[in-house]
Amino acid sequence: LTASWHHATLGFTTQFSVRQFPNLLSNPFPARSCPAKQTLRMDQTGGGNNIYVEHESRDNEKDKQTATSLDSLLSDFSEDLSRLTKIRPATPNADISCSPAIISAGSSYTRLWTQMTWWRHANPPHIRYFRHIRSWPLSTSARKILPAVTMSALYTLVTAFALRHLRIGQYYLGSLTKGASSAMAALGAPLALLLTLRANASLGRLNEARLMIGRLILHGRNLASFLRAYVQPVNPQAAIMAARYLSVLGWSIKALVRYESDDSQREVYTIMLGKKEADWLLSQPINNPVAIVFRLRQLVADVGMNSNNPNFFVPHSAMEACINDLDAVTGGLERLLSSPIPPTYSRHLSRIMVMYLAILPLALVSSGTPSLGAMVAGALVSYVLIGVDEIGMEIENPFPLLPLQQACGALQNIVGDHMLLPDIPNYDEA
Repeated sequence: LTASWHHATLGFTTQFSVRQFPNLLSNPFPARSCPAKQTLRMDQTGGGNNIYVEHESRDNEKDKQTATSLDSLLSDFSEDLSRLTKIRPATPNADISCSPAIISAGSSYTRLWTQMTWWRHANPPHIRYFRHIRSWPLSTSARKILPAVTMSALYTLVTAFALRHLRIGQYYLGSLTKGASSAMAALGAPLALLLTLRANASLGRLNEARLMIGRLILHGRNLASFLRAYVQPVNPQAAIMAARYLSVLGWSIKALVRYESDDSQREVYTIMLGKKEADWLLSQPINNPVAIVFRLRQLVADVGMNSNNPNFFVPHSAMEACINDLDAVTGGLERLLSSPIPPTYSRHLSRIMVMYLAILPLALVSSGTPSLGAMVAGALVSYVLIGVDEIGMEIENPFPLLPLQQACGALQNIVGDHMLLPDIPNYDEA
């Protein structure tokens, strides 16, 4: 009797506990699929109260709905990426904000190089020199400095002719040319130093901007892989929305540093984000890249706070690190955009350059150079000096020179490739 009473009491207590706490006996570490339901039933047949576990059939309806929803999200995401690729192809010729005046006919820094480009660039000297001389008339830098070089050459010719053939020039020839050579020697060393420092500073800005664009693609790829591996199985909607924002981050940064209009970006945002999200993004008081980074952080934080997995903080921390790196890249590009080399340096260099070129005809005449020879010499010297100064001026603002069209397209394609990866087979089934 005592044993029967204990069996009956245990059975009643167990049934009551299972009804009140249905998750009491569930798996504390659930798998990705929904586990089979387990119920306890007390069998009182045969004069005894026997308790055993009854495994009900697995309910796959919810899993089917989730799979269908994920397939629909991925299909829409793939279609929108295709639409974006059509209006923003990853080719240099499709860049709407890159001036054709800075794109060279041959190898150019404005596009990503391939093995063939490097092969042509590293030809033997005699082939390389011949190719560069042959393409000289097509040089964008030469065309840009041609007016200044022409003015300097004509000034040298007129000054040399006046000093030799006009009476007033002949009268003041000795006094004007006496100290010209000494003045040029005194100005030559400071001018060369200033030109070198200016070119090195500008080249450093160009290298820094290119490194940041590389970090943008690197950290974007890492974040896309985290979204695919950790967020998509848990919250597909948040993962796809974050991937959509990540795919337009490059285009948003390009619009910021190239001063593209909001109208040109509205179509990109509307295709990838939808009208509601696009209107929200364009209405923010902060610039668009910072708002995109904030939205990425908000989406990842929302998934982390609503996750039932206590170990989700590990990928969450890794994703936050990637987002911080993207934020640092955005801030660094803004710093380069808003902080040039001090203009005083450029002004001082320009004044010394004009002084040197103004004294050049006097020194040439004092050395006995004919007028036409002085004009040719003045043109060559001015071409070298003005060309070096102009190259430093061009690369001081690195963003028109960077291959941003191809870099943004590469980031967009990387995000799409990661999010559209098929399910990886279990290693136990390999």
